[in-house]
Amino acid sequence: MRHKKKKSRWAADLSLCPPSSPSLSTAAAASSSSESDDGGDDLLTQLPDTIRLHILTLLPLKYAIRTGALSSRWRGLWRLRWPHPAALQFSPSTTALPDSADQFVSSIDRCLSFRDRSLRIDSLSLALPPGRRYDSDIKRWLEYASCCGVEDLHLAVSFPSAATTSARPGRRAARRNDRAAVPTAFFFSICECSNLSRLTLCGLHLASPGANIKRLSSLEVLSLFATPVTDAALKRIIAACPRLRSLDLSFCRKLRRISITATGCPLTSLTIIDCVRAVEVTVSAPGLRRFRFAGNYLTTYSFDNPSRLEDVHILSGIPISSLPRSNWVKVLCGLFNLKVLTLCNLSLQYIVVEGAKLMGGLRSLRSLREIQLLMGMMTDENLMDIYGFFRLCECPRLEKLFIELPTNTRDPFVEKYLEILEEDPPEVEFEYLKMIKISNFKDHSNEMRLVRFLLEKASSLESFVVVAPKELVGDEYNKRDLNACSDFLQYLQLKLSSIQKVPLRRQIILSDHDDNKFRPTHWDVYSTV
Repeated sequence: MRHKKKKSRWAADLSLCPPSSPSLSTAAAASSSSESDDGGDDLLTQLPDTIRLHILTLLPLKYAIRTGALSSRWRGLWRLRWPHPAALQFSPSTTALPDSADQFVSSIDRCLSFRDRSLRIDSLSLALPPGRRYDSDIKRWLEYASCCGVEDLHLAVSFPSAATTSARPGRRAARRNDRAAVPTAFFFSICECSNLSRLTLCGLHLASPGANIKRLSSLEVLSLFATPVTDAALKRIIAACPRLRSLDLSFCRKLRRISITATGCPLTSLTIIDCVRAVEVTVSAPGLRRFRFAGNYLTTYSFDNPSRLEDVHILSGIPISSLPRSNWVKVLCGLFNLKVLTLCNLSLQYIVVEGAKLMGGLRSLRSLREIQLLMGMMTDENLMDIYGFFRLCECPRLEKLFIELPTNTRDPFVEKYLEILEEDPPEVEFEYLKMIKISNFKDHSNEMRLVRFLLEKASSLESFVVVAPKELVGDEYNKRDLNACSDFLQYLQLKLSSIQKVPLRRQIILSDHDDNKFRPTHWDVYSTV
């Protein structure tokens, strides 16, 4: 018996054809359902909904979203500023077969055909299945988006599920083609989108733009994820973006010598994550304030004006037998205005080894307000590295300290595996330290030594937050020095209360989950990595 072949289903937003048109009364009801948190609304908030919605249509997308900070009556109102769906998202279903890409293209064309080109598009997201080229398709969609004034464009490869690919062993070539090719003249089509302010490319094989690439005059945020862009192509792209303020390079495996020359644009944020072949980064951007890096340490970090950096994230989760050659600790000494810093346990080891050779250079980090330590390991040696960091860099203005301990409750490295010379805690004072948060606390001996050191040195501490692993919270704890406790949190409460020099105004918060009330500045970077 011959079975009929089941059609592939694609999760395109078919509600867009034809587009619905919510009435103004719906917008009014949605915006006035929540009252202002303060006693009375300002004059702008008291305007009729029709006028407020008209004001939002006159604003660029990013400013329309920011009006949500005015009051609860403005929050989310920007989504209703157009009388039609303005955020279009097309993606294949997880059960779709690779040869159904043609059906996916047809479904997008069908949906767009129901919309008038005069209707505004705030954001357009396309997740393309691999296995074919999209030259004419992307060009056609970009022309349509340009006519609709698109401001946020997201192009990505959507991979088929493992079950789907394994069910079709004959499709080896399709499985090897793990990226969707984009047209050679892609950036020429992008340049026609005069309102485009945010561009995200994920998993696309990007053809190198020519030297005569047009200027992306309105682009402010550019994110390249798993995009095999070369050093030369990246230079041309940056040179064509005079208003670029944020650049994100993640898993770009062709980059080796990353050169960012942004003297003519207001670049303030640079993120580099797991560009595995990169060996150096050179940045010439007078306005750069934020640098976030994760991956193998580069040989050379060069900034033309490092003293203006205020936000730095350095993370390497790759275990190594010896520290590779790198100059990043020397660069750290020039960050006179640094306010937020995130380091991993390997970064701390770098500082202790290299910082002692710099003759007090790290003393310049006197503007630090927040530190986050991501400890992939927590041995006695790692504890000595934490001591060494605070000995080299006293951080007299430190206000917040976040420490992320290893998640494994049975970490084999908690035992001494190296014979090291233990040091006494440094003689420092955290006069302005108001909040300490330690996550994955398991009551190991070196963890308790760290807690005792911090509590004794932080004379102005207001909140001490301890998040214990869920695996330990339900256990009963019977210790010889304490009576039997009902659970791990009660045991911790008794043990922490026994530490001397604990001011009465200090608040100790114990929890088995992170409620995000106390959140570090770089929480989003850590979760992404």
